[in-house]
Amino acid sequence: MRLDDIKESALMAFDTLRANKLRSLLTILGVTVGVVTVIFMVSIIQGLNKAFAQQIEALGSNAIWATKFDPSFGHQPTSEEIHRKDLTLEDAEAIRNEAPSVLSVSPIHRKIAETVRYADKQSDTPIVIGATPYYEFTQSSFVDRGRFITDTDMRERSNICVLGIDLVKALFPYEDPIDKELKINGKPFKVVGVMEPLGTFLGQSRDNQVFIPITTFAKYYPGEQPFPEVVFVIIVRPKSRAYVKSAIDEMTDILRRRRRDATGAPSTFGISSQDALLDIYNQLTGATALVLTAISFVALMIGGIGVMNIMLVSVTERTKEIGIRKAVGATRLNILSQFLIEAVVLTAFGGVIGLVLGEVASLLTNKYSPLPAFVPMWAIVVGIGISAAVGIIFGLWPAWKAARLDPIEALRWE
Repeated sequence: MRLDDIKESALMAFDTLRANKLRSLLTILGVTVGVVTVIFMVSIIQGLNKAFAQQIEALGSNAIWATKFDPSFGHQPTSEEIHRKDLTLEDAEAIRNEAPSVLSVSPIHRKIAETVRYADKQSDTPIVIGATPYYEFTQSSFVDRGRFITDTDMRERSNICVLGIDLVKALFPYEDPIDKELKINGKPFKVVGVMEPLGTFLGQSRDNQVFIPITTFAKYYPGEQPFPEVVFVIIVRPKSRAYVKSAIDEMTDILRRRRRDATGAPSTFGISSQDALLDIYNQLTGATALVLTAISFVALMIGGIGVMNIMLVSVTERTKEIGIRKAVGATRLNILSQFLIEAVVLTAFGGVIGLVLGEVASLLTNKYSPLPAFVPMWAIVVGIGISAAVGIIFGLWPAWKAARLDPIEALRWE
């Protein structure tokens, strides 16, 4: 088929659509709704994925986390996991000394919802983190003012603390907190530093924290502490992203040996990395995307059935026109392409409208809701491609029916 024939068929298709504006608009409504659903679904899933990836990256450069719990996302630890023996400072030291792929190790104790008080101001929601001097480098989180925990603080189990910016705003709104004395759970602590802003993770502020030496933490919170109030985590920074897998393998071997996990038995601890968390998260959002995609295709199928119905009506209305075209030399292929292009133009136009509405919906979602939305370029291409495919699939039978009409019978049609 020549290019001129395709152009002529496309122009005839546009003329037909212009002549039947209302009918064409109602026909493409189903396709438009389907494409809007696809684009909006993709924008939400991609926006969530992008936001989650940024938050994971903010937790530390290629950070790896080891705890006594199995690696999971959105999963509550089992009773067996809760009653496992905690990892220890000695485990962290062993990883530091024996894992060649590891650049830095920072064990931490974390206690949630502790009372912090200064003068007449009090906060009951801060997270107390018992940390080591290695925390800053390992987590890529640094002090903004003052200093962080030192080896001397660790050795002397000093009552010093470093505040997150949220605590500074809550307890010291009008004064410099450095060198001031506050109380953590009734115990006096001297403020020696303020952390730079860390932002949020999964909607939770990372600035509502107070850091104390991990040895001081052990002094005031000795022995086993109830879960989930207190959790012990070993944070590891590999030499580079290329060393993440080897670092995890080395950590696994060291911890299994130290915890005497039997050969072939499951590990009594869990190790997670940024990539692992992203994989688990993508699996969860992938299931949601699958359901939403199915809904979108139902809408597109309904739209496609509408297109087929209107095209069959159009063939019937234009039977005499088809007979005249065949009488003056039009081939079956000319007739087939005319109606098929008409169907594709119809659905592609509906797809473009759906893309515009989907983009507007994603922009409004970004502006007026907490959900992030992001429409990637491939989603736009897929949206147009899907709408055109609907036209081809559901327009093929009407076009084939028109192409097979007998010219003599078609000329007699009234």
